[in-house]
Amino acid sequence: MMSNSSLSRLVFFAMLAWFASALHAAEQARVEILPDQVIGPVNRLVLGNNMLAYQDRREEYGNRGAGLWDPGQRRPVPEYVALAKQAGLSVSRWPGGCGAHNYNWKLTVGPLDKRPTQQFGLPEFLKFCEETDSVPILTVAVYWGDAADGADLVEYLNTPNDGSNPNGGTDWAGVRAGDGHPAPYDVVWFEYGNESYHGEHQPTEGRAEKRKYSAEEYGQRYLVYRAAMKAVDPLIKLGGLLQNGMDDWNRAVLRVAGKELDFGIEHTYTPGHHGDTTADNNRLFMQACTASGDRIQRIYDGLNKLVEDETGRTDLPWAITEYNGHFVQSKPLPYRQTLGNALRNAEHVRVMMQPGNRIALANFWQFSNEYWGMVQGYVHKGEPLVKQANYYVYQLYHEHFGDTLIGAKVTCGRWDFPGGAWLPARSGEPAEYKLFEENLLPADHQWQVSQNPLVKQHLEDQTLVAEFNGSDTNYYHGTVALPAKPNTGYRITGEIKTVGLNTATGAGFQVGDARGWTVTKSCALGGDLRGDNGWTQVVIDYTTLPDTEGLAIQTRRLGDDGGADPISGTAHYRLKSVHQFRPENSGGVPDLSVNAAKRPDGTVTLMVVNTNLDEDLDTEVVVPGRTPGAGAQAVAWSLVSPTAWATNAGAEREVTLVETPVRKSSNGWQVMLPKHSLTAMEVRP
Repeated sequence: MMSNSSLSRLVFFAMLAWFASALHAAEQARVEILPDQVIGPVNRLVLGNNMLAYQDRREEYGNRGAGLWDPGQRRPVPEYVALAKQAGLSVSRWPGGCGAHNYNWKLTVGPLDKRPTQQFGLPEFLKFCEETDSVPILTVAVYWGDAADGADLVEYLNTPNDGSNPNGGTDWAGVRAGDGHPAPYDVVWFEYGNESYHGEHQPTEGRAEKRKYSAEEYGQRYLVYRAAMKAVDPLIKLGGLLQNGMDDWNRAVLRVAGKELDFGIEHTYTPGHHGDTTADNNRLFMQACTASGDRIQRIYDGLNKLVEDETGRTDLPWAITEYNGHFVQSKPLPYRQTLGNALRNAEHVRVMMQPGNRIALANFWQFSNEYWGMVQGYVHKGEPLVKQANYYVYQLYHEHFGDTLIGAKVTCGRWDFPGGAWLPARSGEPAEYKLFEENLLPADHQWQVSQNPLVKQHLEDQTLVAEFNGSDTNYYHGTVALPAKPNTGYRITGEIKTVGLNTATGAGFQVGDARGWTVTKSCALGGDLRGDNGWTQVVIDYTTLPDTEGLAIQTRRLGDDGGADPISGTAHYRLKSVHQFRPENSGGVPDLSVNAAKRPDGTVTLMVVNTNLDEDLDTEVVVPGRTPGAGAQAVAWSLVSPTAWATNAGAEREVTLVETPVRKSSNGWQVMLPKHSLTAMEVRP
């Protein structure tokens, strides 16, 4: 039997070991700032946003700009101007997303009595830009007008009001002067289109059918628009559409126009989930958000490499004119407005500020009201203006981040991410991508065909032939099912031949979870063949979910039964191989992600994301040559909430900014970084 004194000694040594372990863990969370390791200037143009002026006769957008404009006073709403300034709004984009496909800007200028449903027009938007000191970027419609309309837009914005009228016809500089702005605006940044690769959503200009330009057609049109617009003002910049995950489109655009692109346009939406789900996914989706920084960096690495491979260019700047987590759902809660998604956006800002990514400007999607707004509420309705979690990221960057990026050495623990919400798993040590040689497609595989009354289907050995009868249809009716492992990559190689396939949206393949899209919201698509094509190879990589048991490979053509995108002609589909691959594993997710900068007065600033959903991290912050005893001071503020999936979208304001205590240590300062938080810290000389 153990004596009481022996038991006491055992307890004492056990407690001593526990404290030693705790102190060791705390020592592992350490940030050393390197003020002399200068990376480059802080680019605050990545703190831009999207403004909405949809041309659909809705009062909230056409006349009020989603809350920004007071049509009665003919001025920006002061409360929104103040909020924009507090968030450091640097770039404002107009007129907003897919609403730009067919946008006729000429209906947004001139006398107000001629545009009663568009009182938040182009001059009103530019007035908002002037009052918020933000740089405008304008989206030029791809599916309305022609290059002369693009040139007229530049004339309206940038030419002197001296009667020169460089394009002939309407004197657009005179129209601008009549709108109250005689001096040119000198707008520089223009985009040619918004996600135009998916075509227009509805037919316009009296057409019965939707239009969709191929990548080659888009590239050719870009060159025509660019020449016409620069003929009016050679200083303007026109961006061209490229998109991660769409390498066929990207390569085709780059082959046609890559050497002439003034900048590339990309929209980065990851992670994400479409469709309502259950609270069982709260933790997984928020882990995906805080683990997303590495994935975002790899997207930009891949795009820059592709541009260099296709054009030899290493100087193409980028405008990321939309970015966010892509959570399109409402239940059990709007993940797009959670603290976790705000941390995802903090990570995105950190990545975009790295000079090597060549990102010239960026716009969060989006600023006020609507589905995604970082501020919710209409002043004219007497509603309070509520800052959502995403807003505070930009407020912290604006108020507490320096002017010159500097290095930081971070020591911390890591955690494993199981994969999900469109992101691959991360665990342990990093591992490279590996493609395995074995072909998993059975030699005797056969298409399983379900009926579609708008498509005549038949088999020719292992080829499925689909004859389309001239009606729009959503075609997915040939399937090959295979067993699959969870968190595993599969590369599917197939071939498609088309004969007279007349359509805006062509033939391809889809690979996804065997349970189907409606259940899992997980798939990958490839191919968009139209017209006449011989056998053309289509390759698709797909990574399975953590609970996947089977794959479904489907013949595919995106459409809408009875819609406005008719398809006629024939498509032939056949599979060649299925190979397993090991997805690239970036290794465990670091607990801390740090962005550091300094000010001219010597103040060192940090933005620190604690990516860990479970652990507060007692972290030592060290600045060489600077200690509390030498008179330096440190202060910190944290964006916090009870859970990573908390929001300000309901009755309770769960996400808040709090001042975070900073303690002195022998080498610097200690700060307790709350779990799932963003902390801004200043170390002042």
